[in-house]
Amino acid sequence: MANEYTVSSGAPLEDVVQTAYSRATELAFQPNLYFAQFGQLKTWRGADRNPMPGDQVTFTIYDNLSAATSELSDEYSDVTRVPMAETQKTVALKEYGNVVTLTNKLRLTAFDDIDLAAARVVGLNMADSVDLIARAAFDAQTGASYCSYANSGAKANIEATDVVTAEWVRKIFNKLDRANVPKLDSGFYVAVLHPDIIFDLRNESGTTGTWRAVKEYADPEKIYNGEVGEFEGFRIISSTNANLEADAGSANVDVYAGYFFGYQAIAYAEGIRPHLRITGPFDNLGRTVNVGWYGLLGFGELRPEALHKFFCASSIGDNS
Repeated sequence: MANEYTVSSGAPLEDVVQTAYSRATELAFQPNLYFAQFGQLKTWRGADRNPMPGDQVTFTIYDNLSAATSELSDEYSDVTRVPMAETQKTVALKEYGNVVTLTNKLRLTAFDDIDLAAARVVGLNMADSVDLIARAAFDAQTGASYCSYANSGAKANIEATDVVTAEWVRKIFNKLDRANVPKLDSGFYVAVLHPDIIFDLRNESGTTGTWRAVKEYADPEKIYNGEVGEFEGFRIISSTNANLEADAGSANVDVYAGYFFGYQAIAYAEGIRPHLRITGPFDNLGRTVNVGWYGLLGFGELRPEALHKFFCASSIGDNS
């Protein structure tokens, strides 16, 4: 018996069979604010006006007085006055932002909630962008006093076996500590490291280092973004935004940068806090809307002695 629902031009009811899509669309995984959370904040306070692009925000650091170890000459002699001194650092406010444009047709016909998706995508882009802007301030200082290399040589000479060790972490802790770099409020220094470096540190902690899980030492309300534990005096932050230079070492070895620092290493100047914006429509028929983010901000070096960078390979890196 012939199928009465068959159409001569093709398969049965082919026009009503459509590809189905899940409305639970997933977004690509993105890093959060890991570097940016450690900037020493100073907010622009203009005199009854909004800040203009290019304005400078000044941070003032007061120098320590020399220790007074000599006794006073006698009870009638006055103490010799000494001047206070300061160092000033400026951070330029710059505009940053990104935007996507949605059409009414797309919003009405899309199988997913395109407005929500756009807000999430733009929000993730804002966090990732601001964090990389912050990392640029951490990367800026390249002097020999502020960098170490796992092979005790240079970045270009790093080999696949030149991985981080507990001894190197202790050396960096000593360098910061003997320079009297203040620790953060938690009583620890901080290290922002790529997950591949953290893998090697975890392997070290079994025999030659002391790795402690976050819950063993930290108040849950005071845990930093991305924090995974404490190792040799550093609270360890895991971030794929930590710089990874492909093939920068010897024989195409990937080189990782690790960032070890204390209080006030980096300055953060904020004119307008990064935030989401929805604007439009500006076309004649009102068919488009813009979803974006905008901020007026800047990051810069504050106390260079409070930051030390360590360059190494990883045992699980791309080393060929």
